[in-house]
Amino acid sequence: MRATSLLLALGLGVGCNADPGEIEQTVGYRDGSDGGPDSGERGNVVMTEVLWSGSVHDDGTWDRADVFVELRNQGNFNLDVSGWQVVATGAVNHTWVIPDGGPLLTVGDHRFIAASNAGCFPDADWVVPDLDFGSGDPFELTLLDKDDRLLEPIGSETSLPFAGGYDLVTSRSMERAELMFGGDGTRSESWHFYTPAEVDVPNDDRVAEDCRRYTHASPGRPNSPDYSGAYATGSLE
Repeated sequence: MRATSLLLALGLGVGCNADPGEIEQTVGYRDGSDGGPDSGERGNVVMTEVLWSGSVHDDGTWDRADVFVELRNQGNFNLDVSGWQVVATGAVNHTWVIPDGGPLLTVGDHRFIAASNAGCFPDADWVVPDLDFGSGDPFELTLLDKDDRLLEPIGSETSLPFAGGYDLVTSRSMERAELMFGGDGTRSESWHFYTPAEVDVPNDDRVAEDCRRYTHASPGRPNSPDYSGAYATGSLE
């Protein structure tokens, strides 16, 4: 009798549970037109190139402060990244906010944030004047959307930059291997030096014409292939 009462009590408890309804698991995307949440989804926007070592004009003038970071949208929605954050930790500890008024980051597109549009990158998509990644010291960058959701980290707080650098003549960017999926940004093997290549469509056309001889980078364009078969660590020395 006691066992029957216990079973009835358990059955009664289960029967009283309210229907939880549908569980909302979707992510609201910001597409610039629907007024939805200012958020993305982890992995749908990645940082694909960093020129941390500055630019060099064709006359040999080096501008260490002329730097950029590139974003690529590999998701399924166009995004307005206004208000998104790039957080640096390591040698530099700073948070930069992508300003309003820039273009949409459309699906499959590359666009870039630069410290200035008065140097070697005159048509940057977004300008953040105090952008700075240090002088060859360790840095990690973390991309957050406007709702503070983590999109992805790259680099390392304890290791030297994975690639790129200034060798007193040429400055080369740190480029990510062009993979649609995979390629962890915090692993050195995901990165390589910019490599000039003979291609039908040049990928350095958003570098000013008087900077292309010694500034090797592809801001706002697909990255160059890695012909080295390896990866390297760059520095200013």
